[in-house]
Amino acid sequence: MKHIECDTLVIGSGPGGATTAAMLAGANRDVVLVEEGRHLHIDSSADHSLAQMSEKWRSSGLTAALGKPKVTYIEGRCVGGASESNAGLFHAPLDPVTDAWARDFEIADFDAASLGDHVDKVVDEIGVSARPNGFSPASQRMAAGADALGWGWAEIQRFWAYSQGEDGEFVGHRRSMSETLIPRGLAAGVRLMSQTRIDRLERVGRRVTAGIGLTGLGGPDVEPVRIDCKRVVVCAGAIQTPRLLRNSGWTHVGDGLTLNPMVRIVARFPEPVNVPAFGVPVVQIEAFKPAMTLGCSYSAPPHLGMWLEGSPREVRRQLEDWEHLAVFYVKVCGQGAGSVRTMPFFGDALVRYKAHPDDFTQIGIGLRRLAQALFAAGATEVHSPLPGAAPLTHTSQAGQMERILTPRNASLSAIHLHSTVRMGENRNRCGADSHGRLFGADNVYVNDSSLLPSSPGVNPQATILAIARRNVCRWLDE
Repeated sequence: MKHIECDTLVIGSGPGGATTAAMLAGANRDVVLVEEGRHLHIDSSADHSLAQMSEKWRSSGLTAALGKPKVTYIEGRCVGGASESNAGLFHAPLDPVTDAWARDFEIADFDAASLGDHVDKVVDEIGVSARPNGFSPASQRMAAGADALGWGWAEIQRFWAYSQGEDGEFVGHRRSMSETLIPRGLAAGVRLMSQTRIDRLERVGRRVTAGIGLTGLGGPDVEPVRIDCKRVVVCAGAIQTPRLLRNSGWTHVGDGLTLNPMVRIVARFPEPVNVPAFGVPVVQIEAFKPAMTLGCSYSAPPHLGMWLEGSPREVRRQLEDWEHLAVFYVKVCGQGAGSVRTMPFFGDALVRYKAHPDDFTQIGIGLRRLAQALFAAGATEVHSPLPGAAPLTHTSQAGQMERILTPRNASLSAIHLHSTVRMGENRNRCGADSHGRLFGADNVYVNDSSLLPSSPGVNPQATILAIARRNVCRWLDE
């Protein structure tokens, strides 16, 4: 067995883990950062490609929460976590949401102003920007439809950096964790162990003494590993964090899973609107946030094929002029709840989620509004999310979308998961205290999306980074 010693063991290298490791190492702590996935160059695979799914997502993105309906979701599994393959959208936390968290979950020293200071530091340290030469034609159509209906919209900034090439074109790259905080941590002395999975925390009463698992995953020399530590910070995400903690005997975590159900549809326009070189579209309709977000999605031909309903022959026919097609979505703050448990003998995560009836009501309203916006923007067809249904061809048909999805026929997906180890002083509702110390443990902390008490109503990456930074500052003060 490989044997390692450190002061602090950080498990998971996504936004929470990268922040934790970099800040602790910068304060002269001896840190080992463990990541189950591989250490890949940021451009090792094209965005939204099959290679990226295989390299950077757990089970190539084919993970699902059991329930009615089943919900597919994505977990990052590589150095940098989900920050290596997401759109890098930057949304500051919404003040009404954070104020409600502080009140309802009794989170101490938590208010919009103090969290805003950490958001500002995140922006300074990582950097965000808008695309310097405008946004994609699909985004322009989204904005035009919103304007026609009197709905507010916004271009969302991203954790990206841009430079102008010799041909005048702007080239961008994602400011992910492997591009920013992880190199900073390595320079400060972080010892990074990729392809290493911690399956269990060895404990003596309330204290963890070591992480036990395997290293060399995916290679020919897999071997057991033991990492002795004085404290551990679990940052493995809303699914893997409670899985590990439950495997280690803390069974009060893993309830309260929240997610944002999403439905995608395809629209056709008379003019070309699909230019994959623009990347992920960045316009969202703001009028109905935080309960609902309407936006446009990445629309390369393979993705259009995923969301076009019909026979393979019909889909191929539709894709003959794919430049005229684009993918759009409705995302709602789910009112349902789920749980994370561990499978007997294997220890893998068993995830369940039960959608709330209100989720389908909100998704239906969102689909109607989305269809109205697309027709107002000039769409000639809006395709239904149901197999076999004819596309809509006029705005007068938009109301059909409102009643189309039910728990029996819906196909839901989610990319943001939270709330399985909620933070706060209300022990009836929370798994960790106001700064992430696990209840029932003296030297175990959580610092990732698990801590968010509910859906933040916007893309959560900036919120996770700010809360992680806030918590580490408190730990260093202590």
